[in-house]
Amino acid sequence: GPHVRVPLTQFVKMIPEGFPIRQYPDICHIAGAQFALNFLSHVWAFTHQRQAVAPSPEFMDSIVRQRANGSTPTIGVGAYSEGVGDDWNKAVWSGVAFQPYRSVKNIVADYARYYFGADLEETVAGLIFGLEQNWIGDPAENKEITKTFALAQKLEKDGKDVLAKSWRLQALVKRAYNDVYQQRRYVCGLESVAGAMSALQRTWSADHRLDEAEKSLEHDCVDKTMSSYKSRVLDLASAINKTLGAEVLQTQDKMLNIQLIDEPVSDVPFLLDQVKSIKKLKSSHDKDRAIAKLTGWTDPGKDGFYAALASVPKSPNLVLPVSLESDPARYINPTVSGDRYHSSHWISSQRSVFELYDSSVVVRFEGLKSSAKYKLRVGW
Repeated sequence: GPHVRVPLTQFVKMIPEGFPIRQYPDICHIAGAQFALNFLSHVWAFTHQRQAVAPSPEFMDSIVRQRANGSTPTIGVGAYSEGVGDDWNKAVWSGVAFQPYRSVKNIVADYARYYFGADLEETVAGLIFGLEQNWIGDPAENKEITKTFALAQKLEKDGKDVLAKSWRLQALVKRAYNDVYQQRRYVCGLESVAGAMSALQRTWSADHRLDEAEKSLEHDCVDKTMSSYKSRVLDLASAINKTLGAEVLQTQDKMLNIQLIDEPVSDVPFLLDQVKSIKKLKSSHDKDRAIAKLTGWTDPGKDGFYAALASVPKSPNLVLPVSLESDPARYINPTVSGDRYHSSHWISSQRSVFELYDSSVVVRFEGLKSSAKYKLRVGW
């Protein structure tokens, strides 16, 4: 079952012959789970938290091939689920376990053809694989999100009748719309923060710098196009509730993540609050000091080092003892955590890394001077 103290690959070696072992994996959660999506950007973590529509065909295929089909002497799988939002992942587990000689692409194609018809098979399969790629790496740099969105729009046109009746297709298309919506919000937020930080570091008077920073941070990121994307997400959530029932898709989040759709994904709220607080200070000297502290918060000083260990992509200072693929349940590698936004802190300080059981978080810093004395400060 989910996070038994001993990994399955070791557990089966400890059990005497004759005792059948049945797997009970958790494949319905994206965080705080046996097979959480490790190194998931805060953008997706904040706007979905623990339960979401997250087809992960390649990730699931890798897991099954490590844990079944002869690699471990088990007798099948009874997946832990909280609703049917992991339907596509179950299909991969069943398909690979039953016919391991088949590729995951072939299995996903069968799934798409069975539920949506031969005419939509290729596009739906592409959408399923695309949604998995959408959540890998930095959302601001991920070009797959736009490509995946194009497939969703094609399905809206070519599979209009199927979309009107199928909760499966509604859920997939909804995810694609939400992904592109969140990406644009994030990119706009990054630009606003960059503009504000640039203004704060100019040689202008403190009041002028604060005014310009405030203008940048108060820029409205949601334009007409983005508003239409958000409306489509809400419409599809409503359609799912009618065709299936929201509580059936996601029993632990009956709002289908809608309550998080506008959750902050950048440091704009925090920085704006800081700027407004500094503006209330009486003297220019105090304002200058506060601005310097705000803009220099990642400056470790001469010969020092700063590391955001929970960053995505992975921090170069964080050591992975083994490959991510070989440790899907994170018995050895560190786990990136943090799916709740708080406006009182920088986002990087709201994310953390931790290890399970007897493993330790390992970090590496290169270029340290043997003659220097270092003080280690850890934010937790």
